Amino acid sequence: MLKLSINIQTILAGMSIGLFVYYVIKRMRYRLPPGPWCIPLIGHYKSPQTWVVLNDINSVLEAMVTKKTDFAGRPHITSGDVFTEGGKDITLANYSASWKLHRKIVGKALRNYLQGDLLENMIQDNMNKFLDKMAEEKGPFVFKEYMDLIIFHQLYTICFGEKRPVDDPEVKRFIKLDNDLLEKFGSGFFEDVFPYLRHIFTTAKWKKMLLLTEEVLNVLRKNLKEHKETFQPGVNRDFTDSMLIAKQEAKDEGDEAALEILDDTHLVQTISNIFFAGADTTRFLIDWFVYFMTRFPETQAKCQEEIDRVVGSKQLSMKDRGNLDYTEACIFETMRISNSVGFGIPHMTVCDSQVGGYDIPKGTTVLINYWALHHDPKQWKDPEQFDPHRFLDENGKMKPTKPDSWLPFSVGRRVCLGESLAKSDILLICANLLQRFEISLPEGVKPNLECHMKGFGMEMTSDYKIVVKERSG
Repeated sequence: MLKLSINIQTILAGMSIGLFVYYVIKRMRYRLPPGPWCIPLIGHYKSPQTWVVLNDINSVLEAMVTKKTDFAGRPHITSGDVFTEGGKDITLANYSASWKLHRKIVGKALRNYLQGDLLENMIQDNMNKFLDKMAEEKGPFVFKEYMDLIIFHQLYTICFGEKRPVDDPEVKRFIKLDNDLLEKFGSGFFEDVFPYLRHIFTTAKWKKMLLLTEEVLNVLRKNLKEHKETFQPGVNRDFTDSMLIAKQEAKDEGDEAALEILDDTHLVQTISNIFFAGADTTRFLIDWFVYFMTRFPETQAKCQEEIDRVVGSKQLSMKDRGNLDYTEACIFETMRISNSVGFGIPHMTVCDSQVGGYDIPKGTTVLINYWALHHDPKQWKDPEQFDPHRFLDENGKMKPTKPDSWLPFSVGRRVCLGESLAKSDILLICANLLQRFEISLPEGVKPNLECHMKGFGMEMTSDYKIVVKERSG
């Protein structure tokens, strides 16, 4: 017993000395950025990794633009590894030659599929279906529930070419799965901090995440399998077909590198990215837009005056976008003032680098504080005020360039792949809503200024209900 006690003491003493030596060497080797106080030997006990948060636009541009390759990596997160089946996606996969090729192929597939009027017609068909259903509401209702349905039905059409019924149970189940996973991932896992312990002690939360992930991936696998069985070369029904066409082209050209990232696992993960990478930020953003339209009815009326003048009673078109300056400025201001992006997805340094004169060692996890960028009083006058005129020139037209500190789609190597798609999609959805309805809070209800975190620092509106009234004409 005494011998065992001495051995344990020896081990603990050795570990303490080792940690101390590592700490001293690291501090001497690198000039690290200032951070919160920590206990020298223990550090910040919740995470053994080094984290850096970029809080101003100069440091963000230096890291993500000037030194974009240095900061293009993704940290290895155990839960993310599970959801992406070992980093077979684009969003969470680490920076590499195969990742660059994967992203290039997916970008081309998206452009090939969503060319011409296809996206516009898809959005309009989807919107008309749900606007008709909203018009049947006779009293206050939760808009957020409609927004979820609109976005996920649209994603089903984009990915699988399916126009599902309004109350389709599979779509509703997918929304529920997404919300559950977002909550689980957003609040973090014990297994991410101490991954080796998951083989010894597995939390109930981790087990639930595994079940939810498998259910999501099984839905995507089923749809991919059906597409492969009905695929006809040269016929492009949807985004999944676009990826199968890319695979066929790689096979015809004998491109082994492309074929390696177009196997079934990579294809499922690519479709998963289309579903989940943009769905949450898009639906949260539009929910914020509607919230601001109810809070500032004079702003809503000005948007509607513009829509009436430019579009009239005809169906909205992408061609109208260039003349809906005030409406688009309201959307851009919503992107700025709401924190629907949160901290985004963590970056990681792939080599030793520097920002602002400080050393950022290889393997450091780097976060962008988008809230700080979008509320920096040095960059924005009265940043807490909702003011769409920030994005307009003296003639009421959208300014040709956006402020550097406006980065809702990130920047650099990891800039959002679907930025142009998202901008068009969001504008058409918001303009359709305002063209058809006057939107207000129930009589006697005041705007709730509180919000709550959903995960990854994303802020959602507090639960609220709206009343819609069909506009004449």
